[in-house]
Parts: sequence; structure tokens; C-alpha cells
Amino acid sequence: MHELVWPIILAIYLFIAGDGVAAFYSGILANTFSKGKYERIAKLGSYIGVPLILLGLLMLVIDLGRPLSFWHFILGENFLPIFRLSSTMSLGTWLLTAFTIFGGGYALTWLAEEEFTQGWPILKYFAFKPKLRKILSYLALPFAFLIACYTGILLASTAAPLWHSTPYLGLLFLMSATSAGLANIILVLAATKSDGCQIYTFAKTGAIVDMLEMLVFVILMVGLHSAAPESAALLLTGQFSTVFWVGIVTFGLLIPFIMDIYELASSKKKMVNSVIPVISAVFILIGSFLTRVVILYAGQAIF
Repeated sequence: MHELVWPIILAIYLFIAGDGVAAFYSGILANTFSKGKYERIAKLGSYIGVPLILLGLLMLVIDLGRPLSFWHFILGENFLPIFRLSSTMSLGTWLLTAFTIFGGGYALTWLAEEEFTQGWPILKYFAFKPKLRKILSYLALPFAFLIACYTGILLASTAAPLWHSTPYLGLLFLMSATSAGLANIILVLAATKSDGCQIYTFAKTGAIVDMLEMLVFVILMVGLHSAAPESAALLLTGQFSTVFWVGIVTFGLLIPFIMDIYELASSKKKMVNSVIPVISAVFILIGSFLTRVVILYAGQAIF
């Protein structure tokens, strides 16, 4: 056993970053596939995603202890942009930077059209420009998806058996982030007393994602049990088993899935009572956060 190396602030960052970008791309994809029917969802997704990414970046800078260290992954000694393909930290820094630029610009196109921002000198250049908004959304989307996967890829590049013994960690983090992003949108829709049809749609999508996440978890654990049985034992029967089975599997996956299925099956005309989806969404967010905490800490327990 070794002492923990990465603090809890990193687990919080992993959760915030994944949650943020997932809310962002979920809103855009919903609006795109509905042919413009969910513009408000796309706007809400950007309002959730961009601030969370900025908060995550701030947490990373604080955790580094030396704020200027963050820019060393972008700028070299001569202050010229550098890209180290072999460095996961350099890759992650560039992904976050690119998403902040394109995703932030996309969010500004919505913010510029709010009543309370009318007359703001800079924002007027972003207002009522649907083509610019569309271009920025297409530019930001790939970086959002990559960030959702990246946290798992970062851990997999280390020497910890639990992290590098399975190729599915990035996929698990993508599914977990997507589930959390959808949960965030449901909470915002419920808080703003939106149309029940919208909550129904996102609850249904969330149930499908939850099912896929459970499948990825099973595949990951089977592979991990074969490649690194000691690491798998930490989650299944060891010191992290209670949090894994109770916090993640039961409250983070099974209960929300059952609640969503029950509510969707009993709803008439695709109208749902927001109470059950809200409770389900809260459980999903807790489970998503615990997933990152357990994966992060269990991976540091055995080298």
C-alpha cells in the first residue's frame, strides 16, 4: 500500500469537467437532432458547461500551487505554442484551452441575446449571429467529447494497475459524464418549471445512458478481474467495496434507472411528474462523483 498522491480536489475536477462538457454537448446534440426544437436546452447546456470548465481550470491552477505552471503545458521557454503529443497533461491542457475558446464563444452568442446584456459593448458582436453560433458549436463539440474521455485516458497512462489494465476507463468516464450532464439539464428544467415533455425526453435518454454505463462497468470489471485481480478486489470485496456497491452501483446506477423506468412507464402523454426525475438526477450526480473518487483513490492504493 502507498500513500495517496492525488488529492480530493482532482476528483472534484474530474467530476466538474466531465459534468460540464456533457451538459454542453447534450444540449447541442438535442437541438441538432430535433432540428432546432431544443434551442433553449442548447443554451442551458452552454450556461452549465462553460462555467463548470472554467471552475475546473481554476481548481487545477490552485492545485498546481504555481499558477504559471499551467501555461508551461502550452507555451515553451520562448513563449511559443508547443504541443507534446506524448504528454497526456499537454494534451489535456490544449483540449481545455480549445474548448474554453470555442465553447465560451458559443455561450456568448446566447448570452448576447439576453435582455440584461443588451447594450454591453463587447457582446453586441456576438448577438443574433446563428451562423457563427453553429460554427462555434461544431468546433467545440469534438473537444467536449474528448475532455469527457480524457480524464480516463489520463489515468490509464499511469503505472497504477487499476488504471492501465483496462482500455475501458475512458469509455466509462464518457458514459458517467453524459449521465451526469443529462441529470444537470433535468434539474435545471425542473427548477425553471419547464414543459414536462422535455423532462420526459431527457429522463428517457438518461435511462438509456444509465443502462449503457452499467454495461461498460460490467465489461470493465470483468477485464480488470482478469488483468489486475488485486485491483478488482479493492472495488468488489476490499476497502472500497462499500462505496462501490452502495454508493455507485445501488444509488448511482440501479435506483435512478429503476425510478426513471417506473416514471416513464407510468406517465401519460409523455408528461412526467418532475419529483422522481429530480431525485433520480441527484442520485446520478452523487454516483458520478463517487465513481471518480473511488477510481482515483483505489488506483493509488496498489502500484
